[in-house]
Amino acid sequence: MITVAAGRSGSWLWTAVQDEGPGILADDQTRVFDCFWRARGNGGHRDRHAGLGLAIVRQIVESHGGQVRLFSKVGEGSTFVLWLPAPGAEHTNGGPPEEQPAV
Repeated sequence: MITVAAGRSGSWLWTAVQDEGPGILADDQTRVFDCFWRARGNGGHRDRHAGLGLAIVRQIVESHGGQVRLFSKVGEGSTFVLWLPAPGAEHTNGGPPEEQPAV
């Protein structure tokens, strides 16, 4: 199942996509937004994925002054959060909240 939610936290707007998939290994979480990176253990199957999707998402969000975050535990799924500055809001705190918004 996939859950999509959105909200506001202070001067930041967020959109989150949460899945009930296998989760992402802690060592891999820092790399999922890198160009051409693909997770290990694809079962030995060749796939047609280029490893560009999340890198493109990050580039678009950051070009609008936002940040992307990943919250994931193996066996529990993943939540990807897109944080964007609210129109007209002051951003003096350096970034959006660190915690995962309630999805």
